Parts: sequence; structure tokens; C-alpha cells
Amino acid sequence: MSKVQRFEPHPDARSGRVGLIVADLQTVHWGHLRLMMEMAGNCDIGIVAIGSTQLHGVDGHPFTFDQRKDMVQAIFGQPFKILPLQDIDASLETGDWLKYVLSRIASASLPEPTDYFTGSAIDARFYTDFFATLEDPSISNGPVRTFSSAKADRRLHIVDRASAPNLSGREIRHLIEARDPEWHHYVPARLWNYVERHYPPHLRTAIKTSGETPADVPVGTRWIAGSDPTVMVLRDDGKWRPLRDRSDEKAGQRRVGG
Repeated sequence: MSKVQRFEPHPDARSGRVGLIVADLQTVHWGHLRLMMEMAGNCDIGIVAIGSTQLHGVDGHPFTFDQRKDMVQAIFGQPFKILPLQDIDASLETGDWLKYVLSRIASASLPEPTDYFTGSAIDARFYTDFFATLEDPSISNGPVRTFSSAKADRRLHIVDRASAPNLSGREIRHLIEARDPEWHHYVPARLWNYVERHYPPHLRTAIKTSGETPADVPVGTRWIAGSDPTVMVLRDDGKWRPLRDRSDEKAGQRRVGG
């Protein structure tokens, strides 16, 4: 078998920059991809720091860290260094969040970032003390405004969300949970099947059919047949059985209408 060679870019095709994106990525959508493409085009090394990794399978946090990593790598391969972050008790005033992020980067033996990429001036406030402020000199290139620090060789890049309207992650999750196919407009097609297979079924509405059982659905999927109010759930053995917990059953019935 031939040995797979590691790709190395031409030595002249380098910027010397190290990029950073911090995001929850609870369903990777086009807004996230635009940030990553901007970072990939500007930096030799890109760090994608995924937040709230201590939470998964609950409202607002459906996916695990590894699942979110899977979605990034399904689109980009492995050009980015992917780093887990957990929530800490930090405020904008103390700067503890920035210190925590930088310490996690250092402890992972990754280089100190020079560039931060975000889609929000609100999010940028947590990073202006290190990268650049919104009062520093800036240039605009299409939807991207780049601020350059007057004190250090660091930059802050804000990708204008209004230039390419996209629903928020929360709104996209609501569509997915309601089984509204409109969510496909906001998520790359390569991730549609992954989302369908790995989004926690207990967070989604029960599928309602005229009587036939849903096919090719993950274990834990809920289903209601016709006018029968009983909520059925697909068990590990491949059989549909009624939900045993009455409170869970009522919750499933409330979700039917989305």
C-alpha cells in the first residue's frame, strides 16, 4: 500500500497568523462556516474553541463535544485545532473568561492566537483587551471589518451577520426540534443526515403518521399513530413501545404540534 503523505502548503503561502474562534456550535450552520472560511484564508493555524462542553442532550445543548467536532471536520477535514471549553463563572468586567480561554490554549501546547474572528460586536467585547478594540484603526473588506491593535500585532475580525442573513442557532434548533424542514436552508447539506441521526430524539417532537411506523430513525425517536394519543418510543431492541413515564408521555404529546 502506498503511504499517505501529509500535505504541507508551499512555504511562500504563509501569513504567520494564528486564528481563534470561540463558539458553542450547537448545530453547525452557515454563519459558523463563514467565520471558519475567513480564518482559514487569513491564518496558518486556526483554533476552533468549542464552548459549554460539559452540557449535552439537554435543551439548548443537544450535541456532545465530539459530535460538534465531527460536524466541523465533515466540512473542513482537519485543518483546525479543536479545543474544548467549559462554562466558568466569569463576567465581562473581570476578564476571567479571556484568561481562561488563553490558559486552555497554552495548556494544549497551541500557539498564542494573533487574530480573533466573530460575527458579533457583543461577543467581541470579551476579547478586545487582548486582540484589538473597536476604537482601533480598521478596514472593511466586504462584510468583514478588521480592527488592528495599535499596541500589538493582533487583529479582531467581525463578519457582519446582516450581510448574509441567517437564523440564530437557537432558532435553527427550534426548527429541528419541531421537525420543520426549513432548518435545511441554514445548515450545510452535508450535515443534514448527521443532524437527523444524532440530534437527541427526546428533544424533538413525536413523529405523527396515519398508522405506519417511521422508518430509518434513531433509537429514542417518539411516534404517535393517527388519533391514538399514546406516545410510542423506539427502544434499543428495535421495537416500538409506549413511554412508561406518564410525565414524559404528556411532554411528548405537547411536542406533537411543534
